[in-house]
Amino acid sequence: EGSSSLRSKLSGLLDKCELLMKVGDEYRIQTEESTAWTDEFLSQRSGLANEAYRIEAERDDRIRRKFAQLVNKLSLIQGDSRVNRDLHPVFNSSLPSDSDKKVCVWVRDGWSIDENSVRVDARQAGNQSPTIFVFVPKRSADDLRHKLIAYKAAGATLDKRGMPDTPEGKEARAAMETTMQSAETKINELLEEAFSGARIFQGGGNEIPGNNLQEMIMEAAENALHRLYPHFHTADHAGWEKVYSRARQGSPDALKAVGHDGEPVKNSVCKTILASIAGGKKGSDIRTHFEDSTFGWPRDAVDGGLQVLLVAGLIRAQDERGRVIDSRQLERKQIGKVYFKVESVTVTTSHRIQVRKLLQKIGCQAKQGEEFILIPDFLQKMQELANRAGGENPKPERPDTTWLDKIRLTAGNEQILALYNRREEIKQAIDDWTDLASRIENRWPSWLKLTELIQYADVLTDAAVYLVQVKHIKEERLLLEEPDLVAPIVSSLTQLLRDELNMLDKEYIAKHKQRMSRLENDTNWQQLEPEQRYAFLDEQLLRNDQRPKINVQTTDDVLATLSVTSLHNLRDRIAALTGRFDQVLQGAAKAMEPEVKFIQVPHRTLKSADDLEAWLQEVKSKLSEALKKGPVHIE
Repeated sequence: EGSSSLRSKLSGLLDKCELLMKVGDEYRIQTEESTAWTDEFLSQRSGLANEAYRIEAERDDRIRRKFAQLVNKLSLIQGDSRVNRDLHPVFNSSLPSDSDKKVCVWVRDGWSIDENSVRVDARQAGNQSPTIFVFVPKRSADDLRHKLIAYKAAGATLDKRGMPDTPEGKEARAAMETTMQSAETKINELLEEAFSGARIFQGGGNEIPGNNLQEMIMEAAENALHRLYPHFHTADHAGWEKVYSRARQGSPDALKAVGHDGEPVKNSVCKTILASIAGGKKGSDIRTHFEDSTFGWPRDAVDGGLQVLLVAGLIRAQDERGRVIDSRQLERKQIGKVYFKVESVTVTTSHRIQVRKLLQKIGCQAKQGEEFILIPDFLQKMQELANRAGGENPKPERPDTTWLDKIRLTAGNEQILALYNRREEIKQAIDDWTDLASRIENRWPSWLKLTELIQYADVLTDAAVYLVQVKHIKEERLLLEEPDLVAPIVSSLTQLLRDELNMLDKEYIAKHKQRMSRLENDTNWQQLEPEQRYAFLDEQLLRNDQRPKINVQTTDDVLATLSVTSLHNLRDRIAALTGRFDQVLQGAAKAMEPEVKFIQVPHRTLKSADDLEAWLQEVKSKLSEALKKGPVHIE
């Protein structure tokens, strides 16, 4: 009858034959080793058949992977502005809480739910829902289950038996790998069969027809984006990036890049952004609001709209410290951290011109449109000028600057208007404070000299009257009084100190000369070499060039002299001259007579001749006793 009928049945007969094993495309007779592998495989398969949860988990994982394989594109570009939109596959039994803010592709299968339930969920979601409902029908369920069991059983057998090193073992492992590959191939075929019957539903229950799952998902996603972002078309224009760039440069007609030639408030994007800011919002919150549903605007449109509104003076931008940021200084990376507020007042070109003149009066050179940047610097310079126009005693009291604080608390157009309204008052304050600061600067060095002079003159009795006058000047803040009260006191105290220094200098010279004369008459001194004399005088600071330098020509000279040698130190130096010269005499005596003994004559108060005689006897006895031991030098 021919062999064709038998050949068609042969593959199935050989697969069922327990005496054979398939290795690749060949059938081979079972060996003892392969029988052991087959027994392990049957044991694993039996165990898996009783563990349904493992097979279900494998099936669910396979469905996820097959979906990802068939729908390999899970994002699409929306509109002329080419905004990238991601699709979010969901395989759970319920949607995430934020499913209304993104396009979710909710994939469920006939093993866990029936098609009618999926259709009901789609209808209940409503026509505005952006969710895409996917149902994968349950097909060839038993075959899929058996193949999944075979696949996992073969894999477990391969893991357990490991890598044999005998030819029979290697052949048995190859046969098991063939079993696993065959199961894998069949699983893919069964899943493709199931996905070929997949149904796609839009929210509201409308079904997307088609045969290609990828194309059906993309069509549904396009519809979902229109639902998720119903106001997207308002800002859908490729020119918003140019709008931002031009506005950043200060261009008043930046909106021409998106075809708008009117006022910013009449542009739908700018108008909507302006309305949303209301009492004030952070840049990150504004971006989030317009990038999420229901707008979905490109970031270029949001940033461009904000920049246009800033240039137009309709809003202002402030940093974390409340300082206004100029539109041309606002970098894009800063927008999220910046706080935006709607301007409550409007300023004209005339207002800005007058404010720029005011800023220039104190040295702040502002260009057109840069007033906001320089106002903080202007207020700081005003405060510094006020501080220089007064201060601690005896300066006048610092001017009242509370009105500066009030202006500092305002911002944007309000701040410009506040400066404009008080411009005359501020101009007068600048003139008055500048004059006061200049006069204080001229008088202050003289006052500092006076305070130094007082420190040195307080030991002089004649200085008391001047100290009272200085106290009065300080308490009554009379530094700037006319005529000048400080200069005469400086002159008088300088003269007092000059006279005292000159007197002490003369006293020093006279006493030094007297003691030097006595020294030169000393026999021991006369016998010394010049070098020895120099050393003795140098050690006791008695050389002529070691005399305290007294320079009293000017007040500065007097202060410089006293800073090195005060009156107290100078008096001590004079008082010490006698003792220093005695030290020199002793040194000279020791140099000439190394054995000399220095005897100090007893000090006594004598009231009578008897007292004198007693003192003489005592001195004679003391000196006689000392002379027995060598030369004596009387102190």
